[in-house]
This record gives sequence, structure tokens and C-alpha cells, in this order.
Amino acid sequence: MNLQNSHQSYEPPRWPHGKAPGFHSITAYRDLSTFPNSTQQSSWLQRRGRAGRVQPGDCYHLYPRCVYEAFAEYQLPELLRTPLNSLCLQIKSLQVRSIGEFLSAALQPPKPLAVQNAVDFLKMIGALDEKENLTNLGKFLSMLPVDPKLGKMLVMGAIFRCFDPVLTIVSGLSVRDPFLLPQEKKDVSMKSTCYWICKPSIVHLFYILAGIAKSRFSAKDYSDHMALVRAYEGWKDAEREGSAYEYCWRNFLSAQTLQAIHSLRKQFSFILRDAGLLDEDTGTNNKLSHNQSMVRAVICSGLFPGISSVVHRETSMSFKTMDDGQVFLYANSVNARYQTIPYPWLVFGEKVKVNTVFIRDSTGISDSILILFGGALSSGVQAGHLKMLEGYIDFFMDPSLADCYLKLKEELDKLLRKKLDDRSIDIHKEGKYLMLAVQELVTGDQCEGRFVFGRASKRPKESGDNSRFTKDGTNPKSLLQTLLMRAGHSPPKYKTKHLKTNEFRALVEFKGMQFVGKPKKNKQLAERDAAVEALAWLTHTSTDNRDLDDDTPPDVTDNMVKLLGKRRRSKGRPH
Repeated sequence: MNLQNSHQSYEPPRWPHGKAPGFHSITAYRDLSTFPNSTQQSSWLQRRGRAGRVQPGDCYHLYPRCVYEAFAEYQLPELLRTPLNSLCLQIKSLQVRSIGEFLSAALQPPKPLAVQNAVDFLKMIGALDEKENLTNLGKFLSMLPVDPKLGKMLVMGAIFRCFDPVLTIVSGLSVRDPFLLPQEKKDVSMKSTCYWICKPSIVHLFYILAGIAKSRFSAKDYSDHMALVRAYEGWKDAEREGSAYEYCWRNFLSAQTLQAIHSLRKQFSFILRDAGLLDEDTGTNNKLSHNQSMVRAVICSGLFPGISSVVHRETSMSFKTMDDGQVFLYANSVNARYQTIPYPWLVFGEKVKVNTVFIRDSTGISDSILILFGGALSSGVQAGHLKMLEGYIDFFMDPSLADCYLKLKEELDKLLRKKLDDRSIDIHKEGKYLMLAVQELVTGDQCEGRFVFGRASKRPKESGDNSRFTKDGTNPKSLLQTLLMRAGHSPPKYKTKHLKTNEFRALVEFKGMQFVGKPKKNKQLAERDAAVEALAWLTHTSTDNRDLDDDTPPDVTDNMVKLLGKRRRSKGRPH
């Protein structure tokens, strides 16, 4: 007799929130909908045998027979149902010439497209060069028992001397979320008669309280990762005081998960110290740990290209990614509780698809962080145009500023490669002024998203005199259309809404941007005011940068051309 299974027990069925029972949410960095379901007939046949091991019994499955018959007979090999990033990196560490050829020899090889996606990802993060050879960064990543993108975050945290918070973040992302409903609290409440009478209300209340507890760690910095750092540090303080159990109970944290994070921290620290990336002095490794902007930059370097744009509208905001279009924030994210996020971008490490796509554990970042610590940056056709991810992300700025960013990123990448090639180099001494310039940029960026042509969450200050666009009798609607047509864009579109105050408010839209005017007496005036708002943004004119005694109309054509980086067409006729 199998003594391990000789006892009888009953556990009420757990219904995962937001998905049908029995289905597993397999999350992956790329298109997670392409991964197969991991439920199969053999699994349920094996569980059915348990019902009669000790005494006659019944086995119940929460599936209709037609659904059961649709399941695969056996589970697919792990090679076919998991991301291949780590596997491909380990294969290259064995000095195999071609990853694709090596995997094609498997009994059930993965699809060539899946292998190519993994190789392209490793090239994107700098672990492989164009010939699929391991780079110095790739050699370090192959030593770490963690996903390559998290391994890169660890390496960057060590190099930029903000290691401790990054170490906690990577360890936390390598295990299950510690912000869960503690099993002990759920078990205690299940013993209560009140639980079974008011079960739905109590469970819902627990989830609300757990969300509130997590938001207490956010400190309004718009980052799930920083909330994780604060939760772990609080747990360590409570453990030293002998009150760790009460701390976890009060804050809806899993003590077991926090202990796992603590163990991983030790393991990762030992590996990086053995690899020569950490100084023996703990203080040296954490000189910039207090600089939250630098920590955000390191998070971005690891989680890129997991990037979502924050699109602000009049009364709401939405989030868009390159692969999925519009996505939503996971319910337990601290960012899901805000009505507005002052950052133009969110970086994330995981997507979950139920009915729609959700992103988990996000952190807000600025333009400068994304430009300097994101992926490869290149110049567009126009002067002052920078692009990333093959043009999915565009930045428009003054051409001289664009050249400065390009040069700065190029020098920073050279310095990092030099450090990875020779670990004895102190880049904070050898590249002192470069590192100070990077710190100043990422710290001083006010997160306005001003380089993103399409973001209108923060407008220029109003000058109090919108007639500056109509002093010469020009209709602002005509002027706006002329500017856009000269820049090669479609004419603007207007939408007018009749308000309860018997006034009209207009919205003008072009190239994905929306500008809303003030309430006016009629539609024509409302549309003119919306056009003035758009012109104010396009020309960046305000009382702060314009002489009050200057009565000449602004040369909006030159300003618009400068913003988009296009040269003004010559008005002269050919001879």
C-alpha cells in the first residue's frame, strides 16, 4: 500500500479569478497566445486512479465530455511549450556552432520560427552578436540561473552601483508574486461559519485589502518593482525585530515567497561576486541605490523591449504595446489604481492573456531613460528624428539634441562593452564625466514625453492671449491645416460636443494626437479654439519663451518644420 496516499482529504475546488477552471495561464514575453494549453487527458486519467486506491470512491472533473475529448492525449514536451531564450543561451555556451541545427536534431524539434525569435531576442539584448556568437555580456548571462533579460538587469545593476534594489527585483521576478492572499489567513477565515455564509463578499474583501496593502508600498512612484523592494526591506526589518509573521499577515504577503527571494539574493550575489562584477565593499556596490531614476534605468535595460506607451485622453488613459496594440494593467498592479500616470512609458516583464492582454509588474520611465537604456537607437529620414524597434517608437526633437543623444548612447555602449571585456576597469573613474552626464539626464528628465510626437498629456503653459495666432487675421483652422499638409500629413479632423451648459467643446485630432479646446458659444468658435490649442503645442509658444512686447505673429511654419525635422520648401519658381 502506498502510505503516502493512504489518507483521505478533501479540498474545495479553487476557481481562479478571471479564467475557466483547469486552464493554465502560460505567460511569455512574445505572443503568449501561440503557446499550447498544458492540460491533457493523461493528467486526468492519472488523477482518476487516486479515487480507488484506499477504498471505493468517485472522481469528478470540472469539464464537459466534449471539452475533455478536445484535450491532447499527452502533454507536449517542454521544448515545445516554453520560451527558448535561456535554452538557446545555454546551447551557445557549449560552443555549438548553430542553435537551429542543434535543436533540429531533437526528437520533437521546436518550430524554426520559435528558435529564430529566441535568437533575435538574444541579439536584441546584446547576448549574441550578428553571427550568433556569445558576447561578453552573453557569457555572464549564461552563468546566471535566471531568464536572460533578468540576468542583464543584474549585470547592469552591478555596473551602475545600484545593486541591492535590483537584486531584490530580479529575485522577486524569478519566483511567484509575494503580494498574494496568505494561505493562513484564507484557511482561518474558511473555518468561520460566516465565511461559508458570505463567501463571495469576504473573498472579494480580502482581494481589495490585499490591493490596498500593496499600494501602501508604492509611495506614488508608479512602480510595482519599487513596491516589491520596499515590501522586502520591511520584511527584513520585521524579521530582525522578531515580528516577521505579523508583518506578512498585516500586509498580505507570503512569508514563504519572501524567504525564497532572500535565498535567491544570496545565490545571485555569490555568482556575480565570483564573476568579478561586484566589489568586496558593499557600500561601493550601492553608491547609487538611493537614486531611483538610475534604478528605473537599470530596470528598463533589463525588461526592454517590454515597453508600453501611456496614451492620455481627456478623461482617461490607455496603454499600447507593439505586439498587442491596446493592453490593460493587471488588477493587482499599483499603477492600475491611478487615474493618471505622469510617465510617457511603462516597462514590464510579463504579459498574461485571459480574454484580453494584461501587463504585470510595470514601472514608469521617462524619454531619456528609454533612449539611453532601451534598445538600438537610429536616426530617421528627417533631421531630429530618432527611432527604436524598427520605427515603432519615434522621438522628434531639435536635430542638435538628437545628435547629442545618439553620441551619448554610443559612448555609453562602448564604455559598457569595455567594462564587460575587462572587469578590473572602474567606469565611474575612467568614464567619469560620461556617467555623470547620464545620471543628470535620467534624473533631470521631468517625464513630460515632449520628444514623443503623439503625446499630449502635458501641455505648454497658456499665455493668456490666444490671439497670437490670429493677429494677422489668419484663421487658426486654416493655419493648422496648412502646417500639417506642408509637413506631409493628412488634414486634421474635428469633433464637437454639445455640453449641458448649452456651449460647445471641440476636439481636433491628427497623427494620433488629440487637442481639446475650451467651451464656446458655437461650433465654429469651439473648433477655432481647439485649433489654437494644437498650434500652441506644435509651436511650443508660451509667455516663458516669448517677448511680451513682441507684436509680430510667430513664424509657426519654421517652428513646425523644426519640430518634424523637415526642410522648408523653397517658394521660388524654377528658372
